[in-house]
Amino acid sequence: MILLWPAMLVAAVVAARRSPHRGRATGVGWWTLAGALFLFSLVTGFSIGLFVAPVAAASVIWAAWRAPRWRLASGFVLGCVGIVAVLVALNT
Repeated sequence: MILLWPAMLVAAVVAARRSPHRGRATGVGWWTLAGALFLFSLVTGFSIGLFVAPVAAASVIWAAWRAPRWRLASGFVLGCVGIVAVLVALNT
């Protein structure tokens, strides 16, 4: 399972390199959603993360395919930070 998350990122890089949408400048929202799902599946690990991981993988690859510009991929980090903030807020 621990090898699944780096494999998702490698697949996203491959999808971004092969994407026909290279000139598009939209998609930071999709990267944010992909980052949130990715980190949520990572944090929850072997409990619910097993069920969220396929959705996270699909969203990361889809975001890379639809918005392959690397500046937009900063939304991935934003989604990761946002889901951590939500998880911390729910646990207090």
